[in-house]
Amino acid sequence: MSSTMNIAIAVNKAYLKYASVMLTSLCTQQSENLNVYVLHHDLSPEDQSVLSSLPDKYQITIEYIFVPDHLLPPKEVLRANSWGIETYFRLLLVDLLPAALDRALYIDVDMIINKSLTDFYYCDLGDKKLAACRDFTGTPPYNDYRQELFADILAVSPDFLYFNAGITLFHLNALRPAYNFAYYMDIAKQLDYKIQFPDQDLLNYCHWNETLFFNENKYNLYARRAYTDLGLTLQNVKDTVHVIHYATSKPWNGNCLHCDIEQLWWDYAKLTPFYNEFLEQMVYETINSTEVFQYVTALQQENKQLYQIISQYDALLQKKGIIV
Repeated sequence: MSSTMNIAIAVNKAYLKYASVMLTSLCTQQSENLNVYVLHHDLSPEDQSVLSSLPDKYQITIEYIFVPDHLLPPKEVLRANSWGIETYFRLLLVDLLPAALDRALYIDVDMIINKSLTDFYYCDLGDKKLAACRDFTGTPPYNDYRQELFADILAVSPDFLYFNAGITLFHLNALRPAYNFAYYMDIAKQLDYKIQFPDQDLLNYCHWNETLFFNENKYNLYARRAYTDLGLTLQNVKDTVHVIHYATSKPWNGNCLHCDIEQLWWDYAKLTPFYNEFLEQMVYETINSTEVFQYVTALQQENKQLYQIISQYDALLQKKGIIV
């Protein structure tokens, strides 16, 4: 099998520098040559120079692929949710990547590659068209829109697992020629555009029985969930996790709560030319944000209310001669 990995990412001007952090982490972990295809709709030649330092340091080539207007999602799809156009670009890999490619690994730019992806990338896909990881909310019953959206699938496969598309291996040769962007948009129309995580919902709907699953706690671990739900420390993550996904709250944002697992992102950010810029941005957001203050104030108010309730119960118990 080829010793070159084909990687695809989707970016806009706002996320290009954060993409450099993810790619730096990937280059650090992989010994193979990396061909990175950057799908975009708004990058100028100057913007494209942002990643120019990577080929000087690592075994990586970068090719920018412009997404033309006729391959953008129709307005009916865009109106169905608040996601930007870039999230749909992973549905364009069959359309836009070189026809000679057998497989390509799509990676969200808010991820950090902490250990090798060799086993993931070179896995035996057999007759599968994708490889991905179960979303942490991806086990039925689905107490949300998915129960209706995937009703026909759940009827024949009650144990249907819903995957997160943040890191997805596309078996391009198996997807051609049946699947392309137009096909996925037709499915969106058939579903009456009731898709909340649009590209992810469509991939799950179309490939629910054609996906090879990998352990999500190893290859697509949500950083926030690792901290709040699994009780993992930074060292735990460093030792065992291959891919950390900084979904929702971002390490570089100052207007949110943070956890120690975000240090891993900053360790790789330090290796890019944009480290000081990231720091300045975070400090600025932190000192100008009221979000954390509002959160703490709400907790204080909740504690005050709980204290009042406990005091009332304590008074009632004392009247009954019960000492707690």
